[in-house]
Amino acid sequence: MWHWLRFLRRDQPLGVYFFAVPRLSLEIMGYWPIGEPLPIRSIVHFVILSIGVVTELHAGIAFLRQTQITLALETLCPAGTSAVTLLKMLLMLRYRSDLANMWKRLRQMIFDGGLNRPQQRAIMHEHSVMAARINFWPLSTGFFTCTTYNLKPLLIALVLYVRDPDQPLLWNTPFNMTMPQVLLGAPFFPLTYAFIAYTGYVTIFMFGGCDGFYFEFCAHISSLFQSLQEEMRAIFRPYAAYLKLTPAECVLLELQLRDIIIRQNAIFELTSFFRKRYAIITLAHFVSAGLVIGFSIFNLLTVGNNSLGALLYVAYTVAALSQLLVYCYGGTLVAESSIELSRVTAACPWTLCAPRQRRIILLLILRSQRAPTMAVPFFSPSLNTFASILQTSGSIIAFSKSFQ
Repeated sequence: MWHWLRFLRRDQPLGVYFFAVPRLSLEIMGYWPIGEPLPIRSIVHFVILSIGVVTELHAGIAFLRQTQITLALETLCPAGTSAVTLLKMLLMLRYRSDLANMWKRLRQMIFDGGLNRPQQRAIMHEHSVMAARINFWPLSTGFFTCTTYNLKPLLIALVLYVRDPDQPLLWNTPFNMTMPQVLLGAPFFPLTYAFIAYTGYVTIFMFGGCDGFYFEFCAHISSLFQSLQEEMRAIFRPYAAYLKLTPAECVLLELQLRDIIIRQNAIFELTSFFRKRYAIITLAHFVSAGLVIGFSIFNLLTVGNNSLGALLYVAYTVAALSQLLVYCYGGTLVAESSIELSRVTAACPWTLCAPRQRRIILLLILRSQRAPTMAVPFFSPSLNTFASILQTSGSIIAFSKSFQ
């Protein structure tokens, strides 16, 4: 078991960390874009989750018609998350070849891009470890939360049986789904229970894989920009005590600057390529998280006196915000690392150069200041966006509670 979790240690080779969590999750589901053709298990998981989404939405709408608000919200919140996960499955299949090419290009930049300086290797290693650990956190908590939900009906039935063995047991399913009555009785109930429980794990692993793929990409793009920063410092370091560069030194410096600009343009192009493929996924993720937050606020307005119910939907809100944080932090890493390259370049003794090299450096600074973003229609994922969401959510909740 520990062999599969080697990426949690800090002393492993760089290749162990590279997309470790997304690869583990997506290979289990059959959606890892590199390697074998589309596995049969990917279609099976898509059908399983489709059935789960349809039956869960039907159950939530039925509870709304019966004005059972608490049960409706408890059903529709995970149903919305599962529906977005279904969309992620479709888009992962749609852009399967594009994501595979992107992954190969990124791997080539990191492992075969001439990043041979010890400082550059340390930057790559640090970002890879960070990405693996951050991605593993929501995957592991989601897995244990889903397991708790799946075991809850069994534990309740066990406690009731211990208290009164003669009392007929009332069996419930882990999630509220509309199922034919024949499947909710003997001898099919165990299979129905296992099927409903498994739909939760499909959602968890697709979330861990698809969203982890996004954050891992952003972390490695940030590390590539930081390696360029180190490269810029390194090429000017020998001239720290100079008053002026010779023509030969200017020519050598220009060649090194051109190499940095070529690599910078390649990073910009790859980032734009990836952002376009993930635009719908990112937008859908923010919309679904917004709906979960909205359901939570509505719950506080309607059943806020129920402390257990309020705690449940506060937990949903925290989970939604945690998912948003992965996207927002990834977007911030990409933008700030590019802007930092302009600061590092401006701090170098570039005034020693001839006018031709100065113009190249100024263009590099201007290009770096126009940082690439992970923007989608209507917003750009960043920590500023996340802070605004937190502020707005807190204000609405405080405003709603003031009327109770």
